[in-house]
Parts: sequence; C-alpha cells; structure tokens
Amino acid sequence: MADWSGVMYGFYTDMSLELVLAALTEKAARLGFQSQQECIRGEEFILFYKDEGMLKAHLEQGYNLGATGEGCFGVEAKPAALNGIATLFEFEGDSDFEPYDINLRFNRIFYYVLVLPDSVDESDFCQRIHTMFSETLMD
Repeated sequence: MADWSGVMYGFYTDMSLELVLAALTEKAARLGFQSQQECIRGEEFILFYKDEGMLKAHLEQGYNLGATGEGCFGVEAKPAALNGIATLFEFEGDSDFEPYDINLRFNRIFYYVLVLPDSVDESDFCQRIHTMFSETLMD
C-alpha cells in the first residue's frame, strides 16, 4: 500500500458507534458505495468504495480521486473520554454566547475520524461526503 494519504476530519459526539456507522453505511449505499468494516483493539474501521477497481486503486495508491472525481473514503471510530479546554466561537452564525474558554469533561463520548481523498475545499465529492457525515451526526 502507498504511504499515508487522505485528509482527516475529527468529530466528537454522543452518538454511538452502532447508530452512526449503520446510518452512514445506508446513506453511502444509496450513493452506490459498498463497505468493508473491521474492529481492531476496540476501534472500528470502515472503508467505502464503489467497485473493485476503486478499491484496488486505493490499495495501490492510498486515498485518491479517480477520473470520475470520486474515491474511497473511510471512518475510524472509537469510544473515548474527553478532558480538555476548548475555546468557543460562533459556528455558522447559530450561537448565543460570547467566545470564551470552557472545560470539557466527558467520561464516555465517541470519536470519529472521517478520512477523505482530498480537502473539502478542493473537491466537490469530498465536500458532499463531509456534509453527509456531518448530517449523520445530527440525525
């Protein structure tokens, strides 16, 4: 396989692995994607691909966009604890607070990493998949 590739986007949410991965698999299937899922040391890994050709290109070249402008994408997911400090700021104009630092303490939360073949700023396909994943976390 190629050296590490792909652009990673991290998410913390209270939505369980089972719900998120099942909903995402269903949405991806509607777009014509198949998936392979495995669990290693308590972490779930799922890879989405349209056909054997796309999967083969991924295994040889890593995450990449093919001639159609599409490519494999993946999700890594695990339960986690979150103990840290975050700076709040307005997001999409939908906030009712002033920016400031807050302490976060969660004993059980879920961490997801969406891995795309390119940046959402550079690829319409990657933007669509990112939006689909983000909406899945809001369902």
